[in-house]
Amino acid sequence: MKKKLKRLLLSERGDSSYISSFVYILVAVVLIAFIINVFHIISVKQEMDHMADQLVKQIQLNGGTSGETDALFSFLSGQLDEVEGISYQVSGPGNTSRIQIGTPFYVTVTGRCHLGGFWKFNLVPINIRSQGAGVSEHYWK
Repeated sequence: MKKKLKRLLLSERGDSSYISSFVYILVAVVLIAFIINVFHIISVKQEMDHMADQLVKQIQLNGGTSGETDALFSFLSGQLDEVEGISYQVSGPGNTSRIQIGTPFYVTVTGRCHLGGFWKFNLVPINIRSQGAGVSEHYWK
């Protein structure tokens, strides 16, 4: 049996065997799973960019961070089920809860996604980071 299998594998005839067909199909399925996972990671990155932009707009209009900013972040992050440890950070000169008009600030949204295959093996963790920048439009007296 071993000799027959070895002879079949080493055969240089033009016909294809069941084994080579199975290997080709297996490789194709693994590549398709990888491509689907890469497109999922790209989609998550786009959604996190949108989240950063929405937070920047909220902070620009309110003139700083508040409970409304946290509520908006909770709503937007609730739509991203497969992202772990998602958080946001607002940085700028001085107090970020009261940003004076014309003062620039930066919003950073971070999270972790996994590249894993069809059955969600979570093989490769990927940290995703999205940034947004804005200028406050609120005047504080």
